[in-house]
Amino acid sequence: MRVFSVALAVFALLASNSFAQPAAPVKAEARAMFEKIIAFPTVQGRGAVPAMAEYLSAELRKAGFKPAEIEIRPLGETAALIVRYPGAKGLKKRPVLFLAHMDVVDASEKDWGRDPFVLTEHEGMLYGRGVVDNKYGVLTITQAFMRLRREGFTPDRDLILVFTGDEETTGATARMVAASLTDAAYAINSDAGGGFRPGGGARPSYSTQVAEKTYATFEITARNSGGHSSAPRADNAIYDLAAALQKLAAYRFPAKWNSVTLASFAATAPTLDGEVAAAMKRFVANPGDAEALAVLDAQDWISNEMRTTCVATLLKAGHAENALPVAATATVNCRIFPGETVAEVKATLANVMADDRLEIVLTGEPIESDVSETPAKVTAALKAVLAVRAPGTTPVPYMEAGATDGLYFRAAGIPTIGVGPLFFIPGVDFNYHGNNERLPLAVFDEGLDHYYLLIKALAGKR
Repeated sequence: MRVFSVALAVFALLASNSFAQPAAPVKAEARAMFEKIIAFPTVQGRGAVPAMAEYLSAELRKAGFKPAEIEIRPLGETAALIVRYPGAKGLKKRPVLFLAHMDVVDASEKDWGRDPFVLTEHEGMLYGRGVVDNKYGVLTITQAFMRLRREGFTPDRDLILVFTGDEETTGATARMVAASLTDAAYAINSDAGGGFRPGGGARPSYSTQVAEKTYATFEITARNSGGHSSAPRADNAIYDLAAALQKLAAYRFPAKWNSVTLASFAATAPTLDGEVAAAMKRFVANPGDAEALAVLDAQDWISNEMRTTCVATLLKAGHAENALPVAATATVNCRIFPGETVAEVKATLANVMADDRLEIVLTGEPIESDVSETPAKVTAALKAVLAVRAPGTTPVPYMEAGATDGLYFRAAGIPTIGVGPLFFIPGVDFNYHGNNERLPLAVFDEGLDHYYLLIKALAGKR
């Protein structure tokens, strides 16, 4: 699940658009593997994740990985794949994790006009469910492990491939695996971060995801004894709920910021013009500047990054058209700024709606996580990769408004950095989660070396 925000929306730092391409055999192998993994309908309820994990395991064994280094860990109808690439003997460095998820959101052939689980090339685009989110991450990490193993590469520490099977739904496999790998130094997440090539001679940009908002959902219910619709009265459950939601709609959580916010603003401000650019520069120089904040708050793409947001997404009320409702329930989804707790948000909802008769119930088990500090070695390795893929580009951290498996690894005490392989381009909507999810063939080709280069820079001989 990917949601690019401040970073990929506007970061445009100036340099060459030239970039290296992988060798023809690498492209051919990648394309063949991509066709295979897109064909697995790894959606909830279809039980295809274990089969995809078995296919990937077989490919890794062909490349030289031993059966003892590969584990498929089942969980209900889904599974996680864990592959350990052993480092040189005698070294005591903690392992590094490489994350991706094998599952995808569902898709309909009727809606797409083509089979979403058949990789289709048309007019320079690759179509298929998961071509972006997140089977390209699965492909590029798997292929990097295979290529390096065939070359006889020995990393300076253990590298662990971790592919989960329910990121788009429950996140249970990520929780399970993260709890068993807490000795890891940090994790590299393919499902977040990435670049942008603006074209026109402008320098590409690259953003690393180092924080995510907490995802939490509440059900808010108004109740009463109901009655006959021919005898209406003031205490109608639907009206009571509607009044509470109107208060919520008018409320804005206080603005907040952290080191990630300020670093993002510092990189973004030079790419903007006018009042917003000036306000962003002033805010970086003087965080909390009220006048600057007022200007920034008028821009939704900035405002939503600086605060917790809660919005009504579902409604359920009544039981018959000729009866007064005995209950009305709204589902309210919140994306909580790092450092703010779920309990604090629940208390705020109660205060804002100001009706003691309302029930506010937290659903699920939200995960709270803090900002991850990017290890210096990751920054250095990424700069080495970008020197090849996008010369002159400097990585900039950002916070994700959505959610990925990174939440669970951060919550387990494993710093997690989103270092995705894709460079987005203007004028092309990749439309992940939507109909006809697509990936330009040129973008597919030039990202194939991303983790191959990153691992060599991160864990190779100095």
